[in-house]
Amino acid sequence: MIRQDEQPQENKNSNPPPELPPLNLQPHSFSSLPDVIVENILARISKCNYPNLSLVSKRFLSLLSSPELYTTRSRIGTTEPCIYICMERFKDLGLKWYTLWTKHAHVETLTVDDAQEDNLPCNEYSLVPLPESNSLVPFMDRTNVVVGSEIYLFGVTSSEQPSSSVRILDCRSHMWRDGPSMLVARRCPYAVFLDEKIYVFDGCGEDETWMEVLDMKTKTWSPLLRHRVAVLEGGWLNTVGLQGKIYLITKINYCAYDPKQGTWEVVEVHDNLGYLGKWCVSVVEDVMYSYSYYSDNLVWYDSKCKKWIDVKLSNFELLYKWRMVNILNHGGKLLVMWLYKFEEYDGIEVWKIRCAKIVVEKRHGNEVWGEIEWPVTEVKLPELSERFNSLVISI
Repeated sequence: MIRQDEQPQENKNSNPPPELPPLNLQPHSFSSLPDVIVENILARISKCNYPNLSLVSKRFLSLLSSPELYTTRSRIGTTEPCIYICMERFKDLGLKWYTLWTKHAHVETLTVDDAQEDNLPCNEYSLVPLPESNSLVPFMDRTNVVVGSEIYLFGVTSSEQPSSSVRILDCRSHMWRDGPSMLVARRCPYAVFLDEKIYVFDGCGEDETWMEVLDMKTKTWSPLLRHRVAVLEGGWLNTVGLQGKIYLITKINYCAYDPKQGTWEVVEVHDNLGYLGKWCVSVVEDVMYSYSYYSDNLVWYDSKCKKWIDVKLSNFELLYKWRMVNILNHGGKLLVMWLYKFEEYDGIEVWKIRCAKIVVEKRHGNEVWGEIEWPVTEVKLPELSERFNSLVISI
């Protein structure tokens, strides 16, 4: 027990707590963060926000167009399918390239009643123009091909004369540059990318120089001699790479070329091939899809029985009145795009692009069904155009 006349002794070893410096409660500016951190943040943001973000500052504009940003997006798995559209302009103004930016929307099934003219969403899509190339053709048909994050254009010229030039659009920076020139001057040739090589060809196989190959590793061209079975008839419609082969489709027949074996074969001769939509073939999960004017429907190709079969598509009425159809693989689904003409209040005719995303699946053995998903929407063209081409690039 401590007596009243005794006081407890202080601990000689105890020191008063040190005085802390005053806290700096001012928030750090986002601009003070290192580029690598800002880049990592931007890589996690949807590309639909990039046009607005590029207006924030010159630093943001530089970061958003840097190859490192897209390398980061690929590494962390945030790449998105982006749509690029090439318009043929009137009055010989050449081509104009746009990106089609979309807003993310809740996905739901759209009915015919929901898709009346006044109910179509008008603000879901917007066209953003790209810098123009130094040399353009009146219309490119199938002269373009996607390789990674770049678009290759072949036979590019400011006139209608054949050309061996190659132009490349880097979709990360939207900058144009020259590629390795072809061995032969061509006008609007067809092109297919398959197994790290680009195959370019024109004509109907009647010339020894009708086809050449660009090796993407060595960046060099080499000729590919034709085979007698590869003489196509009836005018070209489509070219596509599928299951390691290149398919060349005309109105009467089509051939398949196996690059590994170096062999050609006639796959099918059919009277109704001429009714397939020109430049209108896409591949989803190793299945070819197209549009048939013969059956007025989407069709898919059965490689076993070697026939085109109608897709059983619900709500197909949504896609009536289309013109100049493009079909794309958009993240494993079919994106159907078509031109639609209408009159404004003052009687002036204008064109719109309508879009519909379709989920396809196999049912009951040999049937393919399609379901139209939201959004079915449209975007008004900034200038008159009756033809267009579109591509999907994942970046």
